[in-house]
Amino acid sequence: MRRADIPATKSNLIRLKEHFGFVRSAHQQLDQKRDVLLEEIIAIYREARQVRREVEAALAVVYATMREALLAAGRTAVEPEALASAGTQQLRIRERSIMGVIVPLLDLKATDPPGPSVAPGWAAAAPARVQRQVRHLLPALMRLAEIEVSCSRLATELQKTKRRVNALEHIFIPEYRDTIRFTEAALEEKEREALFQLKRLRGRRKETA
Repeated sequence: MRRADIPATKSNLIRLKEHFGFVRSAHQQLDQKRDVLLEEIIAIYREARQVRREVEAALAVVYATMREALLAAGRTAVEPEALASAGTQQLRIRERSIMGVIVPLLDLKATDPPGPSVAPGWAAAAPARVQRQVRHLLPALMRLAEIEVSCSRLATELQKTKRRVNALEHIFIPEYRDTIRFTEAALEEKEREALFQLKRLRGRRKETA
């Protein structure tokens, strides 16, 4: 039995019961939060796995095109193409809250360059394709970063919530319950003792009357 070492009085018993009510309410809320976080993580994890597969497939195509570009045009021809203008990218970062956990919302708007990045006749087809494929891949990469960061933050919060729920279940709630039982038992014992003393006092008065 684990209990707090406090005097067994009625005022302490009332206070203990009030605190115990708060503790049980907190435990219920944290338990619900744990379930919601777990559901969110499972949903995000499934999406992250799908997006990652798509990104890896797209990157494999990009790498294949890049190898083709290097073989066809050589590094000296590919590098100027890589450094050429790739249009404009506008990244907007917002946030949203999931059970008090702030997760990012990334919104990338990429536009193609208005014209050819190098003079016609100078650019090989493969380097231009690499640049175009990477540009089109950026929104998926942003989405993957968004959901993986969200998943990481939610997982961290889930671990914290689990530790709090476990502490309430295995430490605080049993301690409050045992302390209340002990205090109630001690008060009942005091009442029985007081009643016994009262009866004995009345008996003595009758004998002396």
